Amino acid sequence: MHALQIGADVGEDLLAFGDKPGLANSVSHLKSLTTKNAGLVPGSLHQALEVYFLQCRRRKNAARSEKRTIARVLGLHATPLSAKSLADTGTVRMVTRDRSAKTSYKRGTLLVDRGNEDLVGSGDTALSVPVDDSWYVIEPDESIIFVDSKGSVTLAVLRGKCGQRPDLLTYVNSIIDEAVNDRKGVRPTHGGELVQFGWNAGPRHARVFGLVNNLTNKKKLSMTTRQQKDSRALGILALSWNLLVASLPAEVSTSCIEAIGEAGLPAMTVKGNDLDFGYTLDLPGGPLSFSTAERAPSEAYMSQNYESPIHTDQLYAPYAMNWVTLHAIMDPEQCQLHGGRSSGGNYVDVSLKVVVKCATDTVMVFLSLVCSSTL
Repeated sequence: MHALQIGADVGEDLLAFGDKPGLANSVSHLKSLTTKNAGLVPGSLHQALEVYFLQCRRRKNAARSEKRTIARVLGLHATPLSAKSLADTGTVRMVTRDRSAKTSYKRGTLLVDRGNEDLVGSGDTALSVPVDDSWYVIEPDESIIFVDSKGSVTLAVLRGKCGQRPDLLTYVNSIIDEAVNDRKGVRPTHGGELVQFGWNAGPRHARVFGLVNNLTNKKKLSMTTRQQKDSRALGILALSWNLLVASLPAEVSTSCIEAIGEAGLPAMTVKGNDLDFGYTLDLPGGPLSFSTAERAPSEAYMSQNYESPIHTDQLYAPYAMNWVTLHAIMDPEQCQLHGGRSSGGNYVDVSLKVVVKCATDTVMVFLSLVCSSTL
């Protein structure tokens, strides 16, 4: 027996058994060899391996239990409910409201919460919202679904879908922090940060379909570090997608999934990973691998303090989905939030005349080809 070393974690130690060092290429292989050659193996090695494999079983069982808990509290395995069925639960309101066929609000116009007009820079043209009493303001604790007169969902806002697992929100926010600090944004003229991840078609002057390559310090990072960062981003976006599909009205998710299938776009992935399913959450308590779970669609965005003027999202899918994982004012005095001023970060559907007040842990879906803004 050569080069046998057993420490606190046998799985990370160098193990070799037999006539040549390195013959045992894994701990499980070593256990097999020691079983076959029991008469040549000291009892201390048998004991160490038994303790190690007992620890392995306990870790696997704990991880399996934790994954089941996450799936249960987030409803990831539940059958998505239709808008009407969600309303029937009594936790979500459903309101019929048609959007304006025409709007006088021009694209590129900045929006500001009513009462915060003095925060607009000199020379900037801005629209104060809500404009008048005909507008609907969704409060931070309000879950609501808007449908038009034909019964089609036009906007859905659901609060507190991850409320039982604040640690997941903390983890997701830490990866978003990492992403906006490590990656180049795609809207440099807008306020805040908006970072793309997954596949894209390249810049307008050079259309090449491929994976986004936006790490700003990639030359200083090893390939292993880059892959770890990509894997963590892939994990939280896959979690977000599965949460959104499980939480939002079924007719919304179904129409988006159908559009994705018709477009023939691949699932989100990262360099060095050829699979189109499965993801890992590298949580502080230990990594959890959802090896058979669906990944997010081909592209997604992570944002922080992002704001945009009135615009339309030109998407191939009928809806855009998002999950607000944090809304907090770090310094109210510096932000001049006195006298009931809005804290900002709100979403505005201009043609529907609705203001969605921002709040932590909000899942939302809106039609993609409508005038909207984030302020």
